[in-house]
Amino acid sequence: MRQLLLVVLIITSFNGYTQKIDYSFPEGFEHEISKKEYRYLVDESVKAISQHYDIDSIKKGAVQLKEGQDYSMVNLHNLILQCAELEKTKWAELIQSHFKGMHESVAQQKELDFHRFETVVDYLSIRIYEATYLAQYGGIEHLISKKDLDGTVSVLMLDLPSTFTPIQNDQFDLWNKTPEEVFEIAQKNVNRQEFTKATEPIEANGHQIEVHFMENEDYGASLALDLAHTAPEFVGEWGSVVAIPNKGIVNICKVSKENPLDFMLFIQRLKPLVEQFYSQHPQPISTDFFWYYQGTFTKINVIANNGEFNVISPQGLTELMTVEE
Repeated sequence: MRQLLLVVLIITSFNGYTQKIDYSFPEGFEHEISKKEYRYLVDESVKAISQHYDIDSIKKGAVQLKEGQDYSMVNLHNLILQCAELEKTKWAELIQSHFKGMHESVAQQKELDFHRFETVVDYLSIRIYEATYLAQYGGIEHLISKKDLDGTVSVLMLDLPSTFTPIQNDQFDLWNKTPEEVFEIAQKNVNRQEFTKATEPIEANGHQIEVHFMENEDYGASLALDLAHTAPEFVGEWGSVVAIPNKGIVNICKVSKENPLDFMLFIQRLKPLVEQFYSQHPQPISTDFFWYYQGTFTKINVIANNGEFNVISPQGLTELMTVEE
């Protein structure tokens, strides 16, 4: 009787738990992997997360944890995109590594003394996210953020050995500093990172133009925020036109008196490539192009018309060109 009762209790407990797992795809990820593969990914994630945390429920890629733990929610979205690029035999290892890193980052944070700013200053960094992405997963109410590019949010982060993690308001309030001060320090930390620069001539509408690239998988986008210092050779008298499709790569066209209209050819030629870089990356940022001038980014309006792209020059850039004429 005792054994029978124990079996009943186990089955009841198991069924009660599994009822909280919804295997439906998160919106927009239906075509990345199959339903069977997604089910496998969720089950492996449950195994990995459960090693350190208690799960309350899972629905559409969002893992809700029980209250009073290091995290309130964990998302599977990036894992889906990463797994889609790998053979399935490697998924379990990736998933274990991913959630192990998250747990280790919390342990590393606990070793920091947030009451002493000097203990965290070297870890400060910046990450750029799509505004819609952050809105879907909690918003920015509890984060330290600023807006550099239309449609995006620049978030103050800690760059820890295992992972990046955002600075929370209650942590920031201990420092008695302004957001501007701390973002400036974080940007200087970003600027010290190594990255790849390259320049390639490309053909566009019968003309040859120069396209510049900056690349670093973790810091590429953040490095572009301070282009005048990270790549001054890519900035012309009238600034630069910049595309930041994802966190790892930046595409740039110098705007100069010598070649004042190259930026239009640059946009028309690279628009499809930028959209590809955006859609195929686990952390996309923007398909837009921006005019960078004296530390400020202005969105450039690009109108698609029967497969062609019409570029409308920003008012400020047009005025500069007009004055020079």
